Formats: sequence, C-alpha cells, structure tokens
Amino acid sequence: MKWHKRAAAVMLSLAVCIAFAGCDKKDSSTQEPDEPSSAAVTDSSSAPSPVSIKEYSFPEFMKKLEDPDLLSRQIYQSFDKSKAETTVTEQPFKDKVCVNRVCEKFYTFSSGVRMGLLNSDGAEVIPADKYTKITAVSNDEVMCSYMNGSTEEREHYVLFDNGAVSKYEYKGFDPSTIVAAEYNEVDQATGETKKSFVIAKSVTENVEYPKGNALWDTAEKCDPKKLSTGKTYRAYYKVSRGGASYYVCFDDYYNYDIYEASYAKIRVKVGNVSGECYVQSFEDYTELQRMVKSFGKAKASKTPDENETLDYIQITFGLNTTDQYVMTMSSDGWCLTDNLTHNTLPDNKYFACYDKDSFVSLVQWVDQVMSKEYNVQNKK
Repeated sequence: MKWHKRAAAVMLSLAVCIAFAGCDKKDSSTQEPDEPSSAAVTDSSSAPSPVSIKEYSFPEFMKKLEDPDLLSRQIYQSFDKSKAETTVTEQPFKDKVCVNRVCEKFYTFSSGVRMGLLNSDGAEVIPADKYTKITAVSNDEVMCSYMNGSTEEREHYVLFDNGAVSKYEYKGFDPSTIVAAEYNEVDQATGETKKSFVIAKSVTENVEYPKGNALWDTAEKCDPKKLSTGKTYRAYYKVSRGGASYYVCFDDYYNYDIYEASYAKIRVKVGNVSGECYVQSFEDYTELQRMVKSFGKAKASKTPDENETLDYIQITFGLNTTDQYVMTMSSDGWCLTDNLTHNTLPDNKYFACYDKDSFVSLVQWVDQVMSKEYNVQNKK
C-alpha cells in the first residue's frame, strides 16, 4: 500500500494537498445547485482499470450544517427547564394570579410587578413584596432576583418536598466543588478489580450515565478553549465507558448535560458544494472503521492525477485518541493518508489507489448513516 520510494511520496503528497485545498471553499448563493455525479474521470496509465461507478450526490443533510458543533449529540440532561417550569393555563387558586408552576409542587404568582411563590396548597412561602423574577434553576431550586438600579441582584432558594423553603445567598459557581475521584470497581463476572472514576458534583450526588451507574473508565477535566463548541458551560469533563467517550458539562447551578464525544470529522466535496460533519456515535464510528478496512490493500501506483476539480471525501480518524490520521480519497480512487500524531516517521504520509467504488461507498455511507445521527439531534 505504501510507496517504494518514500521521498518521492512526500513530495507528491504536498502537491495533492494543494490540489485538495483548492476545492475547500463552500458554494455561494450565486452558484448553481449541485447535480448527481458519476465520478467518472479519464484514467491515466497508472490508474486502476475502468469500473462501473454508481451514482452519488452531495449528502443533503450537510447543506444545513454551516458550522457543526462538537457538542451536538446530547444523551442526558439532569435538569430540563421546560419541564421544571411550565405556564399555568388554569388558575388553581381564587385569590392569587399564578404565572408558572415550578419544580412540580410550587407556583409563582404576581402582584403588580412583584413575584411571589405559593406551595401546592396555595399558602405563601415567598411573599410578592421584593422580587421581580422567580424562576427554576434546577429540579429543586429557584432563583429569586430583583433590580437594584441597573443591576440584577440574585438570591437562591432551595425547595424541599414538604413545602419548606431554605434561603441562601447566591455565591456563583465554584469549580473546586466538582471532583474526579478514583474508585476500585469489582467486575461481577470475573471478580477482578479495576480502577474506575466517579465524577462528584457534591458530597451526596454523583454524575450518572448510563442511569444508575456512576462509574467511568476514565475521567479528566477539559480546557474549554480546546473544545470546538458554541455552547457555554462553567466546567467540562471528558469521560469514557466501554470504549465510548462523553463530555460532562456543568452550568452555573451544577446541573449537567452529557454529550457523546466526536470520534471523527468528515468533509465531503461534490461538484461546487462542500460541507462538514462529526461522527458522534461510537457504533457508527466502529462501522466506518470496519468499512475502510474492508477496502483491502490498495494497488501499487506511480503518480496520482493532479486534478483539483475532482470530488473528494476527507475523514479525520481518532479525534479522541493519541493516534490521529487523515484519509483523503478523490473520486478516481486516489487516496492520501496523512498521520497527524506520528508525523516524524519517514512513512507518515503516503498515496494509495483504491477501486473507484470505494469512494462512492464512503459518500453513500455518510448520506445514509450520518443523516440519521443528525436527524436524531435535530428532534431533541
């Protein structure tokens, strides 16, 4: 699969990289819609024999992904504000005007511009004489605020199931309260002990996923600057379990959302249209790896055609590992593999030539499998 003359391969790789870069711009609104392509090209003497190529087109779902977010595949949410705070449609009490039901057993009510809180029996637990806003910030907690000139002053109130209310002042988020602690886990099947980790957001509560299991194979705090996301949280932890990786993200009130990590990044260019997406399912990523391996060993070749008008697919493998590499395959079967994490090795970059159907299969896989991934995300 590798060149016999590695020095020549490195020089050729630079030429192809430039060629691919020339195709990297997305289409503008003035360009014509992309048409299905057959990926047929004129074969050179060193190219593989002509084969019957299936039709393919640019994956439709990718046109909506202008800027894919690393944190897109949300799989757990410890606090859902839309469920913890709902609008009152029928007034439960005659002498009070209720606005929202919060944390299942309380109601906010208004008196002019002031807001108060009632329990499920209609008794006042917070009078409407100071606060202008009362809203749920966790499953058992409300935030009360009022305006002090142009500044919003915030206070916390913790709600208990029996209707009692405990007040404490808002002190902001303290990342030191969240810890990743080691734990010796015993395998029930083998009886062997292995080191696991627990992410604890308080002395009484651990981060759990899958639900009922708070043990992770690995856990580490993340630098927010290294995450390609438009979402804002106060602390990020990367964890893994059973080969799959996740991000645990904490907000101001120690609620947490869990996202599955991204395992690969895919870029597709067909005609004058290009786009990107992430592979954010461990099962899908495993399937993609098997698929690439099934292409078998590439045929020996001399020189790829430097045709920058060709369609191509580029996949960055191993985003969650220390062994990352980029595979860029054009529609004529030529493929450049560039090892990103072992780039000092003499054979870290090389060309190969695959059957043209390999390219079509990859594009069709993205269209069929990745569209389902992103469709699930959009429904949430």
